[in-house]
Amino acid sequence: MKTIHSHVLILSVLPIIFNTILTPTIVIILVGFKEFINNPTYYVFLYGPYLWSIYDVLFTYLTYVFLKHEDEDIKALVGSVQDKLLLTISIIIGLVIISFFLSYVTSLMFDGNNILKKLPLHTLLYLATIGSIIAGICEEFIWRGYLLTRFERLANNSVIAVIIQAILFGLYHGPGIIYTLIFGLITGFIYVKTRKLIPLMIAHWLIDAIGFSLVFFT
Repeated sequence: MKTIHSHVLILSVLPIIFNTILTPTIVIILVGFKEFINNPTYYVFLYGPYLWSIYDVLFTYLTYVFLKHEDEDIKALVGSVQDKLLLTISIIIGLVIISFFLSYVTSLMFDGNNILKKLPLHTLLYLATIGSIIAGICEEFIWRGYLLTRFERLANNSVIAVIIQAILFGLYHGPGIIYTLIFGLITGFIYVKTRKLIPLMIAHWLIDAIGFSLVFFT
């Protein structure tokens, strides 16, 4: 249990530190402090997608190492996709619909779309393709697959586990904290009920891919 405590602490804290401290530091090095201060949100979104993918892959690998060290059955954690196909499809479609509704509501509080429209084509293409795939697979594996299940063991309470991992997931995403926190709550409760990560990964990927693609046409 002590090992799990240390693993959970690392994966709870490091991603947030990386995105809140390391990301702006790297961006400042790339563009200069004065330029960054003039438009920090734009420059974070300009270079951030590439950094976020690196973080996601790094922490996914770390999660995998922790799971192996804990003798966890990773296949059982991911869950089967061969049974209850209708449920899987329903989860994916439902999450996509709910996500775009949440995105619209939260966009009224945070004007993210206008920032995205200012980004160069190559960054948007990356977000809609490679970036969305990496985020969908890695982030669900880390936050729902690992952190949620570990908080369940530590707190012996699924509701508390879902809430904690959702808060951490939201904090990791910075300006998009409201949307991602709610998304983390919804996907967390779905995982608790189904123990299937694949539908969540596919839905997460589709939501990001469609959402960033729509920036081209709206």
